[in-house]
Amino acid sequence: MKTRTRSVVAIAAVAVVGVPMTVTATTAAWNTAEWVHGEVGTSTLDCTDGTGFASVASGRFLSGSLLELDLDPLADLEQMVLALDGAGDVTVSPSNAIDLGSAPPESYVYANPFDVTALSAINVDLTGFTVGLPGAALGAVNQYARVTADGSVAGASGLVNDSGAVLVSDTTPPASLPARARVGLSGILPAVTGIADANLEVGAVAASSQVDGCALLRDQLWGETAPASAVVRDYGIAGLGLQLDAPVVQSLVSTTTTAVNTLGGVVGQLTGPGGLIGSSIGAGVDAGLPGILTTTVGGNVSITGLDLLGSVATLLNTPLTDGVVTINLQAGTIDVDLDALLPSLNNAAPNTEIVLNDAVLNPIVDRAGVLLDNWSSQIVAALTAELREATVTVALEAVVTAPGIGILPGLNVLTTDIGFVGPLGALIDGTSPTLTVTAEAAGLSGTIDTLLRALGLGTTVGQLVRDVSGLATPLTTAVANTVSTTITGALTTLGGTLATAVTAVITALGSVVDALPSVVSLMVNVQPDQPNAPPDATFTAASGESTAEYKVAALRLGLADGLGGIAATTFATASAGPVTAP
Repeated sequence: MKTRTRSVVAIAAVAVVGVPMTVTATTAAWNTAEWVHGEVGTSTLDCTDGTGFASVASGRFLSGSLLELDLDPLADLEQMVLALDGAGDVTVSPSNAIDLGSAPPESYVYANPFDVTALSAINVDLTGFTVGLPGAALGAVNQYARVTADGSVAGASGLVNDSGAVLVSDTTPPASLPARARVGLSGILPAVTGIADANLEVGAVAASSQVDGCALLRDQLWGETAPASAVVRDYGIAGLGLQLDAPVVQSLVSTTTTAVNTLGGVVGQLTGPGGLIGSSIGAGVDAGLPGILTTTVGGNVSITGLDLLGSVATLLNTPLTDGVVTINLQAGTIDVDLDALLPSLNNAAPNTEIVLNDAVLNPIVDRAGVLLDNWSSQIVAALTAELREATVTVALEAVVTAPGIGILPGLNVLTTDIGFVGPLGALIDGTSPTLTVTAEAAGLSGTIDTLLRALGLGTTVGQLVRDVSGLATPLTTAVANTVSTTITGALTTLGGTLATAVTAVITALGSVVDALPSVVSLMVNVQPDQPNAPPDATFTAASGESTAEYKVAALRLGLADGLGGIAATTFATASAGPVTAP
């Protein structure tokens, strides 16, 4: 027995041509494990103690073309191939493949871990697949092949263990899976305002093919039906996702921050002696006095216990998700778990096309709309709650002045203390306690009354004190109306600002979703020898005394560039066979 290494091209030739058979006549009796056919009469197959079978097996994680680059010839993407000839000589490619425990001359098993960094230059990020996992001794992207002298062969690739077994399905816990690979779509999607980048995310994938070549040859040559276990193909896909790098999403944070600061400015307009509250109080006092008298308001109005940005900080920093669509405001990303919207990616019939249409994709926009509408409502609700809990303190002094007339100088007639401490929410609702209003003569009553008579007002300072002191209820109503109108209007404006920003996000997302069906196609469980296989999926058919090649690929990703060009990338391909009789 000899072990050789040679190029993938030469090995592919073995896979296609097979190994010529040498036949020997025999008259030996046969049982279920050993055959001599009357019509052929030239061959013996002993599946119990068989030797001399020629076979080929391979595993390749990535093949096809991507973004106008033919992946197949790239040395860094070389597959794992084993070819055993009838003389017992084995060819291992690549020559530096890892021996997983071959037992010459009966069996050979090798792996060639995939170089996940090889595609970084063409916007394909597979680095998440480097994570080592329990049971996957060589990491998350193995390429595996096994051949034996008795005609039993196996190939595998992807998330498989050192026995070629598939370790991934749609029920594999996320914690047991590596990060998803990313394939850039920006080069084929139309430009969309607010979207900087788009990536299709491919979860862990794996495929395996195992063939009992002797059983298949007995079926092929002599008609004994091979058991179903003679060909076993398996695959698994952990999931598919869509990720958008969306500055339009990130702008929601800055838009909200600006709007909240604007709201804070409006609240500030209520404060101070000359603010909206102080002005309404001054106007209310004026309204209760003869027109010739004027009111000057001093003191202060404050609103405390208010942290508007703090009240929405959690909403600005926590990603929005319904388990299918996730919107990260700070990172400016939208992530979509596509496999949650698609038919099952696993356990599908051979060559199942996963159709991307309106029924599948429109819910993405609907879900994002619900998330963002709820979020904007929560922003307004959080700000409203913060405002309602703030404390309003009114400590004003209104001085009522009468002008001079003739030889009588003008005088301060009244000084009025106006006070209030209570929640802003109560003022908004009109349920607050009334303001306290305490008025007194600003000087000698006789002097003030003389001036009031000279002015023809027909009142006294005592009467004015009683009139102003009775303004508590109308002043409270005036303040409540001012606060309610100001706050409600500001919140309505803020809500409108958020609605406009949300609409921009939904419009951008909808543009991407609308374009996806025309640029992306998906097929799972790709088996070239089965019906409905894509035309570029090839295999070696059975011929003479050689079985067919039995291939399976977990996922085929087709990308169209909008100019009629289509590239197809196949993830996790496993091949077993042909197997040729001794």
